[in-house]
Amino acid sequence: MSTDAESRRTERTISLGGTGRGRNETGRTVGPGAFRTLALGCVLVLLASIVSVLQDVTRVVGGTDSLFVLAGTMLLAATLLARLIRPRTATIAAVTAASLGFAYYLEASGVGVGVVLSATESLLADVVTLVTGLSLLRTVEASALTLGLVPAPVFLSWYLALRGRYALSVLPGGFTLCFLVLTGDADLTITLVGTLAALGTVGFGELERRGGSIAQADLLAVLFALIIVLSLSVTFVPGNATGPVTLDRGGPSSLEGAIDSAGQRSGFTGQVDLSPEVRFTVESEQASYWRTGVYDRFTGDEWVRSGQLQSLNGPITSPPGEYDVARQVVTAETELGVMPVAPQPLSVSEGAAQYAEVTRHGQVHPSTTLIEDDSYVVESAIIDSDPASLKQAGTDYPDEIEEYYLQLPEGTSSEFDDRTATVTEDADTPYETAATIESYLRSSKGYSLDIEQPNGNVAEEFLLEMDEGYCIYFATTMTQMLRAEDIPARYVTGYTSGQQVDDNTHVVRGLDAHAWVEVYFPDHGWVSFDPTPGGERDDVHMDRLQEARENGHENVDTDESEDVPIRNDSEDDPGNEPSPDPNEPSPPDNGTDPTDPTDPNNSSDPNGTNSTDPTRPDPGTPAAQDGDGEDDDTNPLAITIPREFLAFTAVAIVGLAAAIHRTGGRELYFRTIGLYWQRRHDDPARDTERAYRRLERLFEREFRPRRPGESPRAYVSALEAQAATTLPSDRSAESGSQSQPRSQGDPQSRSDVHSDSQTHSHTYSQSPHTPAPTDPRVEHVLACYEQAVYGTGVTPDDAATAIEFVDELARERLPFVSPSSDTAPDADRP
Repeated sequence: MSTDAESRRTERTISLGGTGRGRNETGRTVGPGAFRTLALGCVLVLLASIVSVLQDVTRVVGGTDSLFVLAGTMLLAATLLARLIRPRTATIAAVTAASLGFAYYLEASGVGVGVVLSATESLLADVVTLVTGLSLLRTVEASALTLGLVPAPVFLSWYLALRGRYALSVLPGGFTLCFLVLTGDADLTITLVGTLAALGTVGFGELERRGGSIAQADLLAVLFALIIVLSLSVTFVPGNATGPVTLDRGGPSSLEGAIDSAGQRSGFTGQVDLSPEVRFTVESEQASYWRTGVYDRFTGDEWVRSGQLQSLNGPITSPPGEYDVARQVVTAETELGVMPVAPQPLSVSEGAAQYAEVTRHGQVHPSTTLIEDDSYVVESAIIDSDPASLKQAGTDYPDEIEEYYLQLPEGTSSEFDDRTATVTEDADTPYETAATIESYLRSSKGYSLDIEQPNGNVAEEFLLEMDEGYCIYFATTMTQMLRAEDIPARYVTGYTSGQQVDDNTHVVRGLDAHAWVEVYFPDHGWVSFDPTPGGERDDVHMDRLQEARENGHENVDTDESEDVPIRNDSEDDPGNEPSPDPNEPSPPDNGTDPTDPTDPNNSSDPNGTNSTDPTRPDPGTPAAQDGDGEDDDTNPLAITIPREFLAFTAVAIVGLAAAIHRTGGRELYFRTIGLYWQRRHDDPARDTERAYRRLERLFEREFRPRRPGESPRAYVSALEAQAATTLPSDRSAESGSQSQPRSQGDPQSRSDVHSDSQTHSHTYSQSPHTPAPTDPRVEHVLACYEQAVYGTGVTPDDAATAIEFVDELARERLPFVSPSSDTAPDADRP
């Protein structure tokens, strides 16, 4: 008995080498223990893929160390408890851990656990928002939510795997990975790795249970491909309404498209061009920068706006302290996916205001694309930005401001911090620090639209390595330098004031798109700073507008602006700043130009919103660029295929091949193709046998299969009798009188068969596409088969004729093919 069991167990293992004469030889085998190790390894890979996705979030918002510690603690706890508690107890523990993690997130976000009972409907709506495309990175408390997701899947998946419940073990981790795919945080590569690991867990677990049998390998491959396709298809689920994306009129290398390419993200690009087309006009007594986006989280290579859009039902939160109110009427001159406003908006009314939504940062966005002539009225707060007052503002920041506007990506280099500290070492107040950084960037970096996009952390690269750039690089670097000095700052996008065409009207073009910085001052609010050097920028932008006018470019002017000179008089030129106030103390000596126009003591403030005057009329502003922006040496015909697409394609091909194998599709394919075409060999007997098998398959489709023990001759004779009973009596009699089967082993000549076939093709056919058993060609094939199998063999000519006849009989059954077309005699045929 034991010998038989040993033999069966040996047969179920997979041999990796050796002589094959037994387990005691030099050969080695893979037994259940090895498969268990592989299954557990796959579970770890699945969990690692989840932690990797969450790490991408904590790398931005902080908490990576806590994430690793928490995941490691859960693995250790599951290992220690694997044999001490039952699966039901472990499941309860995992659910408890998940509940605690969720409660932690609710408390950290300021909502409170009580919302579960008091606002269940809103809570479910937030969950639906997440699983329909809201990235974890956009949640207000991304770090808390990330850490709350870790304990349950890590603990339960590892516990079940150690208990040998491999299929169940992939469910907690698999559901978590699916959730991250739905939120858009898990990319294609991670999804492929995690799904492959999940399938590997089930597969190797099955191999362990079966002792190494791989009979189900094709089924596992099919399941793997199906899971991959389903896991990727969920990304096509429509997400929550986040407002329309900005119309990208310049392609991926357009700055105007990059800075507001989506409602919640602002990216970077390299070389860009400028669009001179008019976007909107503003009627306002006071010039301003027109803000369209506010972003608080920097990932290193893009900006993200956290929080969701809310309906605008009433006034917007006003800034602290005293302020004046300015009124603007904004009119779209083309389709717009943004709602430009002067900072800080207090209310939006009339016209397109019905489409307005507001972010948690106080910025207005449209819920639908604005069309030409849409207009709305904005009232904005003009805060006190007097330098002397701002210097006295202090550092008593609200908790919410400190929590959300001091974020730096984890791993920010010490060199970045050191350079920032060196630049600001003589600044005593946050205002002086902001003014010093602004002045330093303006004087130490050049302005250019022709640059290469850096790799890695953009702020670090620009501060430490790059010599020039445009607004998004200047604004990003200043924001991060301020945060490194513990000063709340945020990245802002929009347009400069544009071209002033009369006392109250400003025409804003695509080339006026811009990015700048807002710094928070207690009892004042957000104050604008613009670190981008103005002189070179203005020249580039005005030259582009002049060129567009000379070339007759469409939509570069309105009726009011077409006769207005591009360059203003010297007193209005943004490059001409007022002289320093001799009564104001000089800024800290940090090695920068003390007469730089960005010096807060040298700057004018036409509307009181910006100590460095980002709100003054500025017909050429950094970059709202709308061109192809491609490098000159770029090959327009080059096609880049993403690795993820190749991986997905490979998975789909493997899955399709496995499905075909599993369902017998390969055999079905060859049987179908072989029914209508047969490749000839050097062996006439083999060719004849294959021809007859094809003929049998034809009869199987129309009549019945050959029964066990029924000879080919008896089979055909039975079909002849069956066909005769289905024909009209006159045709049946005619068939009986004309049918003269040849004797066994005596095939007719090809010409005789063709002649008889022409005579009887319709007489013996039940329908135009049904082969008649009494067809003379059938008799020839049958006679050749009997001669090949039971007689002395067949000649190559007889075998060729048998193949040709079966080809004809099969092709007569194809749709839209006349049966007479192939059966007519042809003297030229061999």
